[in-house]
Amino acid sequence: MAIITHNLTAMNTNRQLGIKTEDKKKSVEKLSSGYRINRSADDAAGLQISEKMRYQIRGMNKGSRNIQDGVSMIQTTDGALEEVQSILQRMNELSTQAANDTNTEKDREALHKELLQLKSEINRISRDTTFNTYTVLRAKQLVEIDAEDYSSVIMDDAFYGIANRTGNDYVSGKSLDFKNVNENNKEQLIGKQFYVTCSQNCGQTFSFVFTDQTTSSASNPNGPRDDLTIQIGVKDTQLKNGEDIVKKIYDLVLSKQGSLNPGGSSDVHIGHANGVSLNGSSLIFYSVSDHPPYNPKMGTIYATDMINMEQDYHIQVNDRPYQEIMLKLRTINSATLGLGAMDVNSFEAAGNTMEEVRGAIENLSDYRSYLGAMQNRLEKAMLVVDNTAENTQYSESKLRDTNMPEEMVQYSKNKILEQFGEVMLAQTNQMTDSVAYLLA
Repeated sequence: MAIITHNLTAMNTNRQLGIKTEDKKKSVEKLSSGYRINRSADDAAGLQISEKMRYQIRGMNKGSRNIQDGVSMIQTTDGALEEVQSILQRMNELSTQAANDTNTEKDREALHKELLQLKSEINRISRDTTFNTYTVLRAKQLVEIDAEDYSSVIMDDAFYGIANRTGNDYVSGKSLDFKNVNENNKEQLIGKQFYVTCSQNCGQTFSFVFTDQTTSSASNPNGPRDDLTIQIGVKDTQLKNGEDIVKKIYDLVLSKQGSLNPGGSSDVHIGHANGVSLNGSSLIFYSVSDHPPYNPKMGTIYATDMINMEQDYHIQVNDRPYQEIMLKLRTINSATLGLGAMDVNSFEAAGNTMEEVRGAIENLSDYRSYLGAMQNRLEKAMLVVDNTAENTQYSESKLRDTNMPEEMVQYSKNKILEQFGEVMLAQTNQMTDSVAYLLA
């Protein structure tokens, strides 16, 4: 039966042609993009799996670069420590030479001067060695002290006599700056302490202790301007930052020691020979100059206990959260290495210095050994991460990427079918012409 109302044969052929044309378009898209999955409709499950793999691959690649940065940090640190070790070896030579009694007093004085310069250079290296602006030989300090190291800090004298001062510009001294202290980290101070001694002409000691209490106190059982103990209750809710803590210390000293002069000065004595001032978050100790000349041996601040010995660095090594290798960088300076006054003015003193230098060399070698072991560990971790990323990339490629030879076969097939579809559509349109002959 011939029907002309609906050209069903042509319609069917046209529908089949459209399917093949669409299939050819998809093949062209896959061949041109290189991806088997270009949209979620291409393979919904495959897209979900491959995107998860991509997340993992890119995270691991970044983790590998993180490890390389960690290795670079260690290499920078170890390079600086190599120079410190060289300095210590030179110190060992000098102290050994100084121990020989064939040296004159001037000889030993010259050796002592070089030892002090080398000690200062160790502290400079500690202060100035950085990686990406981070100091790698000095952990971030909760309390910054104006000194090369925290072992002992000699106070400076005031600029002017008490009678001539104007405002606070007379203060020189040495400062303890609590600017890094805030409500979140202030409890790290608990259990720490520092103390200040008087000059050579007096024997007072002034102790400052940070406790886990909520209240603070001051006591000097021997009377004003004598031994003094300040206890700071760090858990006091009123102490919110370093400036609050400094003000509390200052007020407690004032309550027991009194003003520097009766005229209403805002600065206070600490003992007979020293003064204390504050400037924001800084607590400043200095040797006063309105008394007999104490300054040849000014008061000393001992704050070794305040030093932050280590700082943790988290090296993120993988694509998953908290997949890190912890790197602990230590504070390395003359104090943490155990170097003291470096006195070599006698056989016994030089022998003590030799012992200090030997101990410093052992301590530094131990730390460098730790850094070398950590570098080896990081390099092994990088190999594992790179291998895992490579294998995951291979798996993701099989899911996501186009199999070019196979897709070319599909493209050729769809192209041929499309061409035949176009030919057959033309033929089916001619089939209805034969009905017209019946009307002739």
